[in-house]
Amino acid sequence: MEIMESGKFNYESVDSAWRATCKVLFGREVGSLRGFEPYLKEAMLPWTVTKSSFSGKDVYLSNPHYEKGARFATPDEAKANKQKTFSINDIKDIDSLFRVASENMVYCGNKVFGKNLNIELVDNAIDCVDVYHAHNVRNVKKSAYISHVRESEHVFGIPAFPKIQFSIRCFEGINAQRMFESFYTNYSSDMYYSFNCSNCSDCMFGFNLRGKRHVIGNLQLPPDKYSILKRKLLSELAEGLEKKKRLFSICDFARMNDGIALQDVEPGEPIPTQPASAGVQRAFSETTKIVLGAEQRKIEDFAPYLMRHALPVWKVKGKFGSKTYRLDMPLVKDLPNCCLCTLQEALNNNRPYIAKSDAELPIRALAKKVSQKAAITLEMLEGSCRDIVDVSQAIDSTDIYCMWDCTTSTRSGCYTAVIQSQYIFGGYLRALDSEFCINLYDSTKVKRCFEVDSCSQSNSCYFCHNVEGCEDCIFCCNVKGLHYAVFNKELPKEEYLRIKRMLLDYVNLELSKKKRLERSVFSLDKKMG
Repeated sequence: MEIMESGKFNYESVDSAWRATCKVLFGREVGSLRGFEPYLKEAMLPWTVTKSSFSGKDVYLSNPHYEKGARFATPDEAKANKQKTFSINDIKDIDSLFRVASENMVYCGNKVFGKNLNIELVDNAIDCVDVYHAHNVRNVKKSAYISHVRESEHVFGIPAFPKIQFSIRCFEGINAQRMFESFYTNYSSDMYYSFNCSNCSDCMFGFNLRGKRHVIGNLQLPPDKYSILKRKLLSELAEGLEKKKRLFSICDFARMNDGIALQDVEPGEPIPTQPASAGVQRAFSETTKIVLGAEQRKIEDFAPYLMRHALPVWKVKGKFGSKTYRLDMPLVKDLPNCCLCTLQEALNNNRPYIAKSDAELPIRALAKKVSQKAAITLEMLEGSCRDIVDVSQAIDSTDIYCMWDCTTSTRSGCYTAVIQSQYIFGGYLRALDSEFCINLYDSTKVKRCFEVDSCSQSNSCYFCHNVEGCEDCIFCCNVKGLHYAVFNKELPKEEYLRIKRMLLDYVNLELSKKKRLERSVFSLDKKMG
């Protein structure tokens, strides 16, 4: 854990990036960043701001799962905090082990890793420059109000999107630039109010397109005609942003269809709705044996436990009567069920939505015309994928079960988003560059871990928070480079193994009997039922 370079945060550099982004997208500036804070914060995935238990300072944390009564600290305070004195000989049973754990655990916010410069109100930030109000970000520059973004710059109000530039309020996709209110869009540029497009550019209200340019409402236009209309429409968008500090969202757009009832957002049936593939079943058994020392089988029995902190995904009856996905995610969670459809149905519904004369309409009238016919999908399948079960979106992944998103991953399930990882089961939002873990929360480059939160480059850790470069650790927090440690104290290997055996015996007994464990890295003081 490396604290960012000291000095007062330079807000003007981020505000300048916002102004530059608006000029690129709309042809002119629309005002300072501060005026758009409520509008842009709507796009962020959940976070927590609480008070330090030591100083009362604000502590920014990347998820909402920490329990009331827990102790919180800034990085400096966490580093200075001394664990309560205890004798390892007093650890006689599992209750005494968890009692000492609950007395010693301190959750650290405002965490930064690597080299960061001029960042403020961030948590789990890695190698970032000029970033404000963000969490779980890596290699991001000149951006604000973002979460789970990596390798990007000049982005604002982005909840989850890798490799994106000069964009505002976009969600899901990869390798995109100059986009506004566009979703599930890959390898594309200059997109406005568009959905499920790939290898496209210069599209406004483009839906379910592949390899298209100069399109409005899915209507192909000559380049010169498109350019004239684009300037007119962007001028209207800029004027609306400047006056009201917000524009209609994609969910507002969907409700412009007069036939849509406000209550048409019923969650539906939660995933999983189907059995896992044989490959996932084997992977789950292998992972439990490697991580916990005892094999557990039939992942479906453990799904409610593994997914207790995952963001919800449901199956609903969509626009054309088929079952499709809806998500509890920013920007798209209020889309009406009757606008949603499967990926294949969406691709079959990419005909022009407007007549030539409609392209001349003002922006809101044009949006209403498009909304009458638009088909929206929250499914995405890119690259080589197979044995994907109850997964709403996948890129180059195999043997994945029951989650929102997987990218270049394999043999994982019951999660929210697994990125460049394998053998990951249970947890919260993001596992990045990790393998063989159970109940992993917002961690990067970890292996063979159970119940770890906000950890980096660590192996064989259990019930740990914010550890970096550690191996064989139990109930450790806010430390670096420890081996064979319990409660931040390094022990002789044989004593460490005694504690580990006690812990794993308890975990495996609970899982075998109940298919769940009440205690977690967020709730260490739960009593055995």
